Amino acid sequence: MMRSPLQNPRKLSKSIVFTLTLTGLLTSSVNVDADHISVEIPTSTAIEIAQNNNILPRQLTGKILRDAAIRSGEKRRDLRIHQVTPQTFSNLCKFRFGEFCTQEFNPVQGWVVVVKVKGQSWNYHANQAGNFVIDPQINFFNVSRLPIKIANRVMNDAAKRAGLKRSDITVLSSTQKAFGNSCEFKFGEVCTKIYKPIEGWKVTVKVRTETWTYHVNKTGSQIVLDPKIKAVQGSELPNRITAKILSDAYERTRLETVSIKVVRSVEKTFGNSCQFNFGEICTQQYDPIKGWEVVINVQRQFWTYHVDSSGSQLVLDPKVVQKLKK
Repeated sequence: MMRSPLQNPRKLSKSIVFTLTLTGLLTSSVNVDADHISVEIPTSTAIEIAQNNNILPRQLTGKILRDAAIRSGEKRRDLRIHQVTPQTFSNLCKFRFGEFCTQEFNPVQGWVVVVKVKGQSWNYHANQAGNFVIDPQINFFNVSRLPIKIANRVMNDAAKRAGLKRSDITVLSSTQKAFGNSCEFKFGEVCTKIYKPIEGWKVTVKVRTETWTYHVNKTGSQIVLDPKIKAVQGSELPNRITAKILSDAYERTRLETVSIKVVRSVEKTFGNSCQFNFGEICTQQYDPIKGWEVVINVQRQFWTYHVDSSGSQLVLDPKVVQKLKK
């Protein structure tokens, strides 16, 4: 009597091996030599299998999800790891998402981990020691949560430079950022490729009609204003121009000139006479007038003047003039 495969365990195991081998041959690349046959599983399949086997240590998974929850303001249970890819980073700079790295080969074994957060994909690099780094280019959802002490320092600095009250300064946006090195942090246009990251924020504030950009480190101990912004104090204003402005303010108020102070002067090129005269709706005609925008302090009020480079044209903000007439 012939036995069925179920009744013969040896034949059954051979049948299973043959079926698995045939499946591998149909779905994978095959290397055949005189001694053996080897099957190479495609990369995508390998990654999928690795994910199913949960190759990322559970403790590291928890750390990454907690970090994403803190940064996004989401509950940890609402976040999930979307993809895990084994990776050999060529050096520590590459591991830390450095854009300009040397060719040094000092490999770091780890993973690229993708976390889904509100439809966004957040990329992490993790190593086998349990350390991880998040891509500094990610625009986090909780960026508006700039620490109050740092927001106050930025607003105090802007107010001092502009000659305004701190309440007149508004923080428009803040973005958590990892600056590649101190040169980038200080708004350097041409920087070396060395990677010594400084964690902090890029903060924009509204100062009257202007937008000022600051770089601030994580602790708030370093605050750098974009050097392209000309927030120059009045000491650089020519004395003859200063004297004319103080004289004009004296004529309008009959206050002693010593109680009227220039708190800010910015060298400007006004596009045309309409802009120079504080016009709110002006043509696009370009007929430049070089001069200054000057802010003075008069009994806790701030007056803005426009004056040309020769000092022959002097215009006070008409909104101030209207208040004086009332």
